[in-house]
Amino acid sequence: MGERQIGAFDPGSAPTGGSAYEHAPVGLCTLDGHRRILSCNRRFRELIGATDADLAGGPLADWLPGAGTLFDRLAAGTSGEADLAVGRPGEPRVLRLSATRLEAGLSLALSDVTAALDEQETLRQAVERSSFALESAGQWVWDYDIVENRVWRSQQWKRALGYAPDELADQDEPWRIVHPSDRKIAQAAMAPILAGTRRDFEATYRLRHKDGGWRFILSRGKVIAHTPDGRPARMLATSVDITPQKEVERELEATIRQRRQLEHDLISANRRLQLLAEIDSLTELPNRRKFDKCLEREFRRTRRERPSLVLSMLDVDYFKSFNDLYGHQAGDDCLRAVAEALQQVGRPTRDIVTRYGGEEFAAILVDIDLDEAIAVARRMAEAVERLAIPHSGSPFGRVTICIGLTLFRFGQQRRLRTPDQLVQAADRALYAAKEAGRDRIAVATRLEEGRVETRIVGRDTEAAPAD
Repeated sequence: MGERQIGAFDPGSAPTGGSAYEHAPVGLCTLDGHRRILSCNRRFRELIGATDADLAGGPLADWLPGAGTLFDRLAAGTSGEADLAVGRPGEPRVLRLSATRLEAGLSLALSDVTAALDEQETLRQAVERSSFALESAGQWVWDYDIVENRVWRSQQWKRALGYAPDELADQDEPWRIVHPSDRKIAQAAMAPILAGTRRDFEATYRLRHKDGGWRFILSRGKVIAHTPDGRPARMLATSVDITPQKEVERELEATIRQRRQLEHDLISANRRLQLLAEIDSLTELPNRRKFDKCLEREFRRTRRERPSLVLSMLDVDYFKSFNDLYGHQAGDDCLRAVAEALQQVGRPTRDIVTRYGGEEFAAILVDIDLDEAIAVARRMAEAVERLAIPHSGSPFGRVTICIGLTLFRFGQQRRLRTPDQLVQAADRALYAAKEAGRDRIAVATRLEEGRVETRIVGRDTEAAPAD
């Protein structure tokens, strides 16, 4: 271990002397100009695992491998520091050696930093893991000094927005980086905190990305410190980029809107189809299907609440010969003109004029007595006559109509129990008008099950009341 100078080493004494040196919590040692040990305290001996006799006048490098490298570096300065790995395999230790040059040697300080380095490494790994977790999740941490209105943000906020750590200047004003239109959202979320009624913060707003777009950010925080008078002083918060979720929400909202529009269009289309299914394409009057539904409805209403209704069946006289003489196109034109004339006579909000089929029409007159219904029938016949459509195949020389009427009023349930029976009665009256020479109006005056009596009504005479 080199030449020993017994007597030169004094384990119990120090350059300053006294037990304070011997019992100091840090290992202390003094070397001469040849780097031999002159003096060391108990803690130093414990750290290197040596006794007083072992260290007497010996070189320190024998007990601390690597110390020589530190001493060599001192040639360029007055002090230095190095961490030295010591200990047995499986039980490593790290000793931190600090050296200061003296006029005639070196002053050393030695401490065991194994636990501190382990804690530091544990902390470093925790920081590394949390940093990785924050970056992977697009999150960052921020600390808001409410009193000074200043904020500190972790570096992840730049990475989340596409910037390198040195690309974007730190901005300590809390809401300056927020989209101008969204600052009021953040400030509204802060208002109850500043008022002292809440401790939790939550807001969603936009920040500009490096690519020029805006990213949706969700921030959540909590007040963690207060001023002596109880006002909020500091808030710790995290922020996360929720743009992908917002995009999914927008797509979902667009899908819902599209679905609602499709449902609306489908309902409208179904209504149009239903309307078309109940409209006669030639005359644009309600068709037979619509007539059946309306008659059923009005028949039930008359039995419940309305006093009476009159059903009129109308037929264009000699229409087959009209088609034979003038052609089917002229026949269609004739039916359209007759339909329009009949509809104009009917009461718009109360009467239902329909095309029953072929050259036959039907009118449901509600809340009306027989005399009023006959008057309406006469006006219909006159309206068709005023069309003055020539018809050389008719003895009248023009297009005319026959009308059969039947009255249904409350109290006739025993006589007429179904709408079909009402149609049969009106049909019987129409047949009677045809038999009487056409261009006539006939009324079913007596209605019994299986038996109908009719009366021809002239253009200028009144009808006998129906039973």
